[in-house]
Amino acid sequence: MMIRVGRFFVLGTALSLTFAATAPVFARRLKPPAELVRKPSQTEIQVGSVRLRRCKGVPAYCGAIIRALYPSGAAPGTIKVGFQLYPHQNSTAQQLETIVAMEGGPGYPTTETRHSYIGLFRPLMDRHDLLLVDHRGTGLSHAVDCPLLQSEPNPQHEGISACGATLGNGAYLYGTALAADDLAAVLDALAINQVDLYGDSYGTYFSQTFAVRHPQRLRALVLDSAYPIVGLSPWYPEIAPTIREGFRLACQRSAACHDIPGDSAVRLEQLVAKLREEPLSGTVQDGDGKMVAVTADPSNIAYLMYSNATALVVFRELDAAARAYLERQDSIPLLRLVAENRKAGETGGRDTQIATYSAASFVSTSCASYPQLYDMKAHPADREAQLQRVIAEKERNEPTTYAPFTVGEFEAMPLDDSVLDLCLNWPEAPPQISVGSPVPANAVFPSVPVLILSGDFDPLTPWPQGAAAAKQFPNAKQVIVENTGHVIALEDYDNCGSEMVRRFVETLDAGDTSCATKTAEVHLVPKFPLQAAELDPATAIAGNQANEKELRVAAVAAQTVGDALARWWVNDTGKGVGLRGGHFKYKTSGSHSIYKLEYLRWTDDVSVSGRADWDYNFPGAVKAYLKVSGLGGAKGTLNIKWNSRVPGSTAQITGKIGSSKVAATVYGP
Repeated sequence: MMIRVGRFFVLGTALSLTFAATAPVFARRLKPPAELVRKPSQTEIQVGSVRLRRCKGVPAYCGAIIRALYPSGAAPGTIKVGFQLYPHQNSTAQQLETIVAMEGGPGYPTTETRHSYIGLFRPLMDRHDLLLVDHRGTGLSHAVDCPLLQSEPNPQHEGISACGATLGNGAYLYGTALAADDLAAVLDALAINQVDLYGDSYGTYFSQTFAVRHPQRLRALVLDSAYPIVGLSPWYPEIAPTIREGFRLACQRSAACHDIPGDSAVRLEQLVAKLREEPLSGTVQDGDGKMVAVTADPSNIAYLMYSNATALVVFRELDAAARAYLERQDSIPLLRLVAENRKAGETGGRDTQIATYSAASFVSTSCASYPQLYDMKAHPADREAQLQRVIAEKERNEPTTYAPFTVGEFEAMPLDDSVLDLCLNWPEAPPQISVGSPVPANAVFPSVPVLILSGDFDPLTPWPQGAAAAKQFPNAKQVIVENTGHVIALEDYDNCGSEMVRRFVETLDAGDTSCATKTAEVHLVPKFPLQAAELDPATAIAGNQANEKELRVAAVAAQTVGDALARWWVNDTGKGVGLRGGHFKYKTSGSHSIYKLEYLRWTDDVSVSGRADWDYNFPGAVKAYLKVSGLGGAKGTLNIKWNSRVPGSTAQITGKIGSSKVAATVYGP
């Protein structure tokens, strides 16, 4: 699957999610974090053959080189390749190798993610420079703008065709191999010999390409959420079985799910079969609380499971939402997930600035660099027949490739997720352009030390793809981080993958990797009840006077807080609504999100108001101070706290409901 999604992979088991996902949402929502490095003291410096100027508003030196659009001369024109150089902070210490980071996408500029890369490497920047180079066609490197395609929330054939026509002979000049050579040219210009290279998501594809084409320039290579550049199947068959197993493991590891009769994968199959027979439509709130009309059908459930748009929210809630619909015909939790995913999955749109994401770059790089099911050197009119032939053959011979979905249901997802027909209408590739892979099938991979990080719940670059990438290199080690999604080391508030990366860059050895099996499990929702009486009561501890009914209210209150905090991953405005009513607001301050809850309802009969403070740094402390009412008018005040990043964490509940003192625990929501 092409790696489209965006930025700020904020890892958090808060709400018991280990999140690694798309979140242009997060980037827009938060104020820019404080700078972690000093502003350079000099206005200008000479580095190699390039005169660099201090960047405006960024604590770095900015520069650019001019490259031939197609260096062999087969196509005319030039392109600017822009970069930021963050000088090492200790001028008296011996300088070590420059660290280079490369962004995912494709289509996202590396420099727009500078806070995350500085956050990862700041402990090493006393002696290491940090170099961020924007991939050609993005950000500071002549961002490619096709207005119609850029305005589409997700790429459509109309916008893709128009963009291809606009780019003409340049349609294939933003590929991975050319971009890798651009980086080598930047290093030449800056007189940098060897680097430590970190790539995440598509950045791993780029970084492997650079390793093959310029092996002498590497001291160390880190591939965070990797997929191979040789042998990659255009069907991406690893996705479905990995995610099916992921849902089974999520249920097995969570105390809220592992004792439920049956199997999570079987329930998903039952849900898809029911929706195939009778799609479910309704109007429900999206992540921002806006009421929208959506349909839950097999393709939209596939999109929910495979897009990574809501990250591990889908692992947290889909099983319970499926049970609510299958067993009680309660459609709200399921439709909400579909609505949230549709909004969060949008990569473009009229408010998407070309400086932060180029849809044209995404399509151009993808069509030039990834294997396709049809011949990119054939005329677009001929590719449709080629595609239909291979799909028909796949449906006959391997119909369960995307089970529980059919091949056709998988194909019907948005083009930037199913990608099977993304490039159908892209222009015919010129004879001199190599397409389908940035390196030849017999490419020789260097023996540099390579660290590969994979999340076992990653639907975009599933861990078997990381294993395939590791096999390409003679000296590679893969570490699979449990309960984790897409991209491990950036914004790593569990201090696991990031520590491994820094140790590896320092010593060429990741060292102790045992934290990979100790990240907190995803705390699944136990069920989506309509009434408090349907939920198991909180467990009484010493000092409790509350009865069973009151302990159920306490359990509902905890789940209400957890549900509101989970919306953080899909909310773009700082305001949202409860599952069954009420509102919440939040603001961020450093690593804290401060919530105000107003008559929030997770069940129909319990209302929750108050505030919650969630610190998503380890141990992920959540503290909530609540007023609750419901069940015949009973009212109370509750304090709830838990550590969301600690495996097996339980929430402590104290307070009063009516005249009864509450002292209880519940599995962390």
